Amino acid sequence: MAEAAVIVPGPSIPTQPWWPAVHSMVNAAFDVKNHDVFPPTWTRLRADTSQGAQGLAEELGPLGHFIVILQEGRPVASTGVLPFRGENWINEIRSTESKVDSANEGLSNPSSRPEPPFEQQAIGDWEICCFCVHPEHRKRGLSRVLLQAVIDQVKSLGARRLVANYSVEDTGDFWPSVGFTTPVGTGGVLKKGFTPEPGVMEGLRADVHFKMSLKVLE
Repeated sequence: MAEAAVIVPGPSIPTQPWWPAVHSMVNAAFDVKNHDVFPPTWTRLRADTSQGAQGLAEELGPLGHFIVILQEGRPVASTGVLPFRGENWINEIRSTESKVDSANEGLSNPSSRPEPPFEQQAIGDWEICCFCVHPEHRKRGLSRVLLQAVIDQVKSLGARRLVANYSVEDTGDFWPSVGFTTPVGTGGVLKKGFTPEPGVMEGLRADVHFKMSLKVLE
């Protein structure tokens, strides 16, 4: 069945007609059943459709893009992509006082990027965000279709490298199998008790560890 890739600026997500269906798909795709770690009330996006759109748009920032794979007009996979946030951004979620270590293999340090107008600047390092496939459409090669759409998009913007940040427990060897083999930094961790909405959402029930790897684009 033929797929079509739709690419929109991140800030436009709340206005897209397919957003309600994508919102449901993303939360279903990220519905982690390991309640020893994730509280059962956790969702990747806020449960409210409008708030979920706004939150993801803010996460992608003004330069981010959102890519949706459609089959017969229905979303079956999606991801965001944005300028690389630095190797320590997960750790910095818990501490606004920590600073990004820019010493890794010459990767771009976000704090050193040019000021607006960004559109006139080529950004070499990009990062994947919220990559997922509809649970009912897995094992059909859509992950690779989606990844190729990401690569084509960022290469057109001057990208040289693409970074994936992932939990091995959730994704297995998928990212290394598609070329993300160069480690970036030492990984990150969201500590037990972390919550994106203190006082509203229950905190993590255990530490969650992440790896970060890059793929050189040719």
